[in-house]
Amino acid sequence: MLTGTPLDLTRFGVLLSGIGWLFWLLAAAGLWWSFHGRRPAKAKFLRVVPVILLLGIWPGLLAWQSVTSKLYLDASMALFGERCKTAGERITRTVEDVNGIVWMRWRDKSSNADNFADQWKLNDPYGHDCGSEECIANLLRASKGRELSAERAAQHAKGYDFVETVDPRDGRLYRYTAVIHQGWNKEAVERYRNEKGQEPPPYSFEFRIERSPIEELTARFGIAWDDVSTRKDREYWVAGGSLKVIDLQTKEIVAERVGYMIDQAQGIQVGGRSPWASAQQDACPAFPVVGESDFRRLRRETQTRDFVLQVLRPAHTE
Repeated sequence: MLTGTPLDLTRFGVLLSGIGWLFWLLAAAGLWWSFHGRRPAKAKFLRVVPVILLLGIWPGLLAWQSVTSKLYLDASMALFGERCKTAGERITRTVEDVNGIVWMRWRDKSSNADNFADQWKLNDPYGHDCGSEECIANLLRASKGRELSAERAAQHAKGYDFVETVDPRDGRLYRYTAVIHQGWNKEAVERYRNEKGQEPPPYSFEFRIERSPIEELTARFGIAWDDVSTRKDREYWVAGGSLKVIDLQTKEIVAERVGYMIDQAQGIQVGGRSPWASAQQDACPAFPVVGESDFRRLRRETQTRDFVLQVLRPAHTE
């Protein structure tokens, strides 16, 4: 017996359907017991009335809940539809030969439970594809140590030579760069050379970010994210986010991506369900499907970088 509520959208929908069959079997058995045997009509009536009352309460409550839930979900989907009319990418112009950018606002290194279950936290679950320094690493190419491993260098060839930012942990300005680094110690390298008679394999090299303090920002363009959800949006489990590319000299918004998503199950977390992770299957613009069994894999892990790179094209493209 499906409930007609958002719970049916979870993995428990099939279980509820099975329980429904058991309920109707129990109801049939109860009615059979009421009328079975040679009893006076009054005695049968006294039996059937409590059976009908007891077995009718649950369907009645479910019917009422189904009506109210459907009305609420219809209102949610209508709101989501209105928000989607404003979603999409708007690129005013593209810029060539960009060496570095400014990451203007850090994303929290949140746990999945925090980021994907909090109805009210305005941390842009639509655009949240990284956290803390991971976001900066996603925007960098390996500009040093590339000669150590051509394979590793090729894996980290897309991006900018540097990213400048204010670290919220200490309020200071830093410039980040990335390098290809030999992850093995000297003893491990020598042992491999002696045993294999060749240089260490590509997997022994690591992509690593480094930083140094700076006095002022030098990059012209900045990247800023924001949560554009209203309180009404969050009441209906709709979340929206904006990612802007800004010319820091002219204050012009060079490009912006706005996206929304909705959790049709309205925040249900039974069985470890993650509302905002599940909401990724109902998003505009939609996320590409890269995995059928894991909704989180609908999310582009490099969606921020993909958008920024098409607007601010790096000077190095090898």
